[in-house]
Amino acid sequence: MYSLMLSSKLAEVLIYSGKTVRNVTLCRAFVSASPRPLQGKEEAEQCQNVKEAADAVKDGAKQVKETTEYIQDVASNTSGRVSKMTKDVTEKVTETTDSVTEKAKGSVSGVVGTVKNATDIIKNKMGGD
Repeated sequence: MYSLMLSSKLAEVLIYSGKTVRNVTLCRAFVSASPRPLQGKEEAEQCQNVKEAADAVKDGAKQVKETTEYIQDVASNTSGRVSKMTKDVTEKVTETTDSVTEKAKGSVSGVVGTVKNATDIIKNKMGGD
């Protein structure tokens, strides 16, 4: 600040004395004013809004992640249940098929036995007459 005052005084002296200065370096200083209170308040509000928006984005990302994990869990559980039900149904169908096959074998055996008996009776009657 002192150099600014000296530069100012030197300029006044030289101008009033009618002399011009060449080869003399004048120091120029620029003074900046502090921001107006309204600008500072607006910047603070903007900064706060940006922080709130960033927090909202973080919260949204967290909710998306949690929802995705929930959907994966539900899909996994559903897949497990469907697999178990399919296995149970397949076992029941196999048991039923085996049971029907055994009954059919028994029925066929019974029919074959009956036909054989009938054939033997017919042979005996024809051969005995």
